[in-house]
This record gives sequence, structure tokens and C-alpha cells, in this order.
Amino acid sequence: MTVPTNSLLLMRKIYKNIFPSVKAEWSKWKPLAEKIPDPELRQQALDVYAKKYFHCEAGGVISILAGTQFKEAISFIVPYQLICDYLDNLCDQTTSFNPDDFAALHEALHDCFFPGQPKSDYYRYRETKDDGGYLNALVEGCRRVVAQIPSFAAAKPHVLELSRYYSELQIHKHVREEEREERLIRWFNSYKAELPEMSWYEFSACTGSTVGVYCLISCAMQPAFTPTYAKMVRDCYFPYGQGIHILLDYFIDQEEDIEDGELNFCTYYQSETEMMERFLYFLKKAKEGTERLPHARFHSFLIEGIVAVYLSEEKAAGKKSVRSHCRRLVHTAGPASIFFYWNGRTYKTYRKMRQAYN
Repeated sequence: MTVPTNSLLLMRKIYKNIFPSVKAEWSKWKPLAEKIPDPELRQQALDVYAKKYFHCEAGGVISILAGTQFKEAISFIVPYQLICDYLDNLCDQTTSFNPDDFAALHEALHDCFFPGQPKSDYYRYRETKDDGGYLNALVEGCRRVVAQIPSFAAAKPHVLELSRYYSELQIHKHVREEEREERLIRWFNSYKAELPEMSWYEFSACTGSTVGVYCLISCAMQPAFTPTYAKMVRDCYFPYGQGIHILLDYFIDQEEDIEDGELNFCTYYQSETEMMERFLYFLKKAKEGTERLPHARFHSFLIEGIVAVYLSEEKAAGKKSVRSHCRRLVHTAGPASIFFYWNGRTYKTYRKMRQAYN
């Protein structure tokens, strides 16, 4: 499968090849979740299948970079995403506030990249730990793919870096509310010298995405993927590509998070004007990063698609208070973003209608 340079051809490949392959891989793992012995762990695992399938679909689109090996890339992306969402539930929806517990759980993500090595006891700080081997199985699913990736050595240092950032964010953001901000600021300061100018909450947003990992894994399916190429991909998506991804995620969830007392990085901006200018800056830098890459048009599609997908969500598109901001971002992203925006609105309406009749 060639990497498309036309938005219509891209959507055709997504609906014809990618989404069915994602559904097939996703369906392999759900029966394991249904058999988890512990009722609390089973509930948190099944919640992912009920509410977060979209994350696997979105990650699956990136597998197009793997060319003819896209199914192999999806066989990594889906279990890795299921781990991320399952662990997020365990950290967020249960009563633990222990950072050591969160760190132990997220060792699963690190272990995904080391086939044949001993795995950690991820539940060692928890009383509820009988998952029937579910988390270990997901890790092994990722490892089976990693062991066969032709150019994984080129991607590995950057994959480990981005995965580490993601895990560290989950540790710091799930502690008690009175400790959270101080920990996140201290964490940011430990990396500040290596970063372009940004705030602590923007850095946190930049670390909360898996897009960079999936791009690197998919590109590494190609034998010609070099360390230089890998560094270019890393620099495109971190910080700016991943940053605009998660900032928009928090942007559309602001009202809900405020009502629920949840952490939302967008609330730290001094004004909507400042927030929008920073969004536009992140978007501009991410788009610039795509220009230096092989398959530059597809990488640009990914950035434009991220903008379109989030802003086509009903909680963004349906609110008059943010509609003008959404239009400005979509138009700034580029013509393809406008196409993806309306495609996203149509697809979500279709999916909602199917659910209503099923």
C-alpha cells in the first residue's frame, strides 16, 4: 500500500483498509478483557472497549506510513493503545493516589519495547491484581511486533524517550490534587533546558500523546528507515505535533473538566486570546516540521486531521462560544483540514445513527 498524497485517496484507504484492520485487531483482545477474574479490573478494561475505540482507529491511520506492512503496525498500535487507556482508567477511576503504583503500572509501556526480557510485576502496589494475564498479554502482543520490525534500532531511542515522557506525565497528573501542580512544574523544570520556550502546562500536553511513537514504529517498518530520518520524525511530533494534539483534546473538554474538578491544561492560559495564539503557533511549527520529512504530504495530513477530528467533535462544533476559534484553527491548518472536518462530522453522525438503531 502506497502512502497517499491526495486527501480523497487517503480517506478511501482509511475506510477500505485501515478501519477494518483496526477492528479485526481490536476484536482479538476484547474476549481477554471479558475473562478478567477481578471485577474491578474487568470493569476498567471493558470501559476502554465501550468508550475509547476511537483512539485505536485514530492511531491506526498512522500505520499507512508502514506501507505494505500496515497490518503489522496496527498489530502494535492497537494493544499499545489499549494498554494506555486501561492504565489511564486504573490511575484515574480507582482510589489510589500512590505515584509508585502509577509508575509500576506504566512499566508495562516500557516493557513493550524489550522482547524476551523479564516483565515487571505491574500490580505490585495494588490489592486488586488478578487480571488473568490480560496486561501481560497486551505487552507480549506489542513485543511480537517489535521483534520483527526491520529498522527498530533506528527508532528505539526516540520511541523510548516519548514513551517515558508519556508515562511520567501519567504518574504526576494522577496524584492528589494538592500535589499535582507542584510535581508537574518540578518535572518540567528537569527538562526545561532541552526544550523550546513553553510553559509547564504546554510541556505536559506535549508529552501526553502517542502519535510520535506510532509514527516512529510505522516508519521503522521500512528497511530504509535511518537514525537521521528517525530524529526528523521525532522532532516533527515532539513537541509541536503532539502538543497541538493534546491541547485540542483539553480544549474541547474544558467545561466538563471544570465541572468535574479535573486537571485541564487549557485553563492555565491567561485569556482565550493567548490560548488561541499559542494553538496557532503550535500548529504552525508542527506543519513546518512536516515539510522536511519524506512523505511530507501525509505527515501534513496527519496534523491537519488531528485539528479537524477534535474540532468536529460535537462538544466543540456544537458550541457557539468556541465556534469561531474552531473555524480559525481549521482554516489555518489547511484545505485538507476543512475536508477532514466535514468528513469527521459526517462519519460521527453516521456512527451515532447506527448505534441508535443497533
